[in-house]
Amino acid sequence: MSTLTGRNTRTLTGYVATLLDYPRVIIERQVDFTDCHLGGGFDATDTRCSACRYGAACCWLNTNRMAPSPDMPLEELLLALHTAVDYLRTPSDGEARHPGFCECHTCSWLREARGFLRTHRHRT
Repeated sequence: MSTLTGRNTRTLTGYVATLLDYPRVIIERQVDFTDCHLGGGFDATDTRCSACRYGAACCWLNTNRMAPSPDMPLEELLLALHTAVDYLRTPSDGEARHPGFCECHTCSWLREARGFLRTHRHRT
């Protein structure tokens, strides 16, 4: 299977891990840790983390900052992929709602990721 990154993968796990590369880069670029009291760390028990506008993205990023290991369960990868799709579908502050059918990188990635999730939802 060839992906947007041009890499070929041989397993479902490898394909999903490759799909997670794009949202990782985008989320790292969008989340501003300048005023974070944890320096970009996420603590689910910290009320400031749960109230932060970057809370969900920060939580995802701290869980998925590095490329997943080959032995990571497919279910965990699919959960990370679902979360990334939801995050990238939602416009950032100040952005207009994106039409979702153009040829930009984000729309192309969303079509690929949603297509994968749609075709593999019953295989886990």
